[in-house]
Amino acid sequence: MAFIKNLLAKKAIGFYVSAAAMVLAILTVLLYGVRGGNSYSPVSSLAVWMFVIGIVTNCAILVKDFKFGAYIPFIFYLVGFGVLFNTEMLFISNVLMDIDGNTFDALYIIIFILLILTLATSFAATIMKLEKEDKEVVAE
Repeated sequence: MAFIKNLLAKKAIGFYVSAAAMVLAILTVLLYGVRGGNSYSPVSSLAVWMFVIGIVTNCAILVKDFKFGAYIPFIFYLVGFGVLFNTEMLFISNVLMDIDGNTFDALYIIIFILLILTLATSFAATIMKLEKEDKEVVAE
């Protein structure tokens, strides 16, 4: 218990923002897999892998922070977003043009909201420090 207390004493606000980005990414991947695909937009294994690699690297920087480490998960989440958006483009255009009666279901909208929140929190974590300076830890 003392190990966890000492570990968390060294963490700054960026640590918690990065942890939130990881949780949001996990929810995004799980809901994307649960929703499944259709003939217009099958589940993209590349997008899922980009998010999984982003989650793993996010977990790694939460354990051991290094200078530009917070950028790595953000880049994977951003590439995953691009791949996912590219995969879903045919379905989105089909819905917007009202070709065959498809609509955006609630889970589809929730997935994209979670995805935007994942990107926003991950980007915010890149700006913030994940660990406190030694002077700040001693002062507390």
